[in-house]
Amino acid sequence: MGNMTMSHKQNNMSFVNTNQTNDTFSDEDDYYIDDGCPPSKEATRPQYLTKVMMYALMIVVSLIGNVLIISVTRRTRSMQKVAFHFVVNMAIADLVTTLINMPEALTVEIRNSDDWLVTGDAGVILCKLLPLCQGVCAFCSILSLLAIALDRFLAICLPLKRIMTGRIAKVIIVSTWLIPCLSSAPMLVANIVVEDHGQFFCIEKWPVPFDDEKTARDYTIILFVLFYALPLIIISTLYSCVIYKIWRRRVPGHRLASTTRLYTRSRKKALKMFMAIVLCFALCWLPYHVLFFLVTFDTDFYKCGVPLTVAFVSFFLSHALSALNPCIYLIFNKDYRTGVKRLLGSCAKWSDTVHPEFNTGSDINTQTGVQEDREMTTFQAQSPQSGIRNSSLRTIKKK
Repeated sequence: MGNMTMSHKQNNMSFVNTNQTNDTFSDEDDYYIDDGCPPSKEATRPQYLTKVMMYALMIVVSLIGNVLIISVTRRTRSMQKVAFHFVVNMAIADLVTTLINMPEALTVEIRNSDDWLVTGDAGVILCKLLPLCQGVCAFCSILSLLAIALDRFLAICLPLKRIMTGRIAKVIIVSTWLIPCLSSAPMLVANIVVEDHGQFFCIEKWPVPFDDEKTARDYTIILFVLFYALPLIIISTLYSCVIYKIWRRRVPGHRLASTTRLYTRSRKKALKMFMAIVLCFALCWLPYHVLFFLVTFDTDFYKCGVPLTVAFVSFFLSHALSALNPCIYLIFNKDYRTGVKRLLGSCAKWSDTVHPEFNTGSDINTQTGVQEDREMTTFQAQSPQSGIRNSSLRTIKKK
């Protein structure tokens, strides 16, 4: 998304004054509004330690979880299918988010400042490239979530039509990276480094001939629609159709009580997994987008800086989805849990007792013979990730 530095250190300085048109600023420039604002409240030591520990824990969980998802999928021959390619693509995007977006956010919390440490030409280049990379990996994770939902819909609701071929899947995977690259490319133009009171900041400022304020608002709306509203609506609709299809299906043949109970339990598990996927995506990204709309459209909201808690929660949740995605798989998907156990066993030199191939059939398929291309093995949670628009999204300036 745009250029939003992740600082949660709030002082008498407000958000960037977007009415300026020059690219070089000094203390005398009317670049910030710092009159009439009360002194900022510094975070207490317990609050500071809590935030740092939360981010550190999230990084560890995300790294381990996504590496496990990728490793299990690659090591299991029965998972070398189109649906699992989307899952791996999502895990890779989440892993990149963990390596690029989260450490920057953790650094901001540790330093309690969002000033730009790299100066000169290198600082300008990094100011343009870092938000671009952050936006690409976060948006790619979201589009991968959409691709998996589409694949599940086609496999379960239209099982007789072989629409999702290997070639189409490759095109979709490339698109999940290409579209975010194109949508984040404006950051190469809009992001600049400015100086204020001896400190440097990477901010989003649209150059002439763009109207800075209007363009920022339009860009915010475009990103909201492309990477939140539309994906959320489409994913919810597709999974609703899948759940309806599964719920209406009857157990074939003579229905034993045990078979019926197992089938009902499997359907409930599928419902819970779909709900977890949709709710995690919706709730993790909602605060971020709400914050951006307030910052972009309501100047009074950030006149004295964005509240510390509001900024932290918004950015933290947007990053947290990258750690939640693999957790959802490991909680709801028996095949991934089995794969992790076997992977850990192999690492512990127990390979002689480990079967070379995993069984990836879902409970529904195994017990009832329903050919659904594994409803439960290819559901996914998603992504977005992370801070975007400048080293963690756009630039909310709070010194």
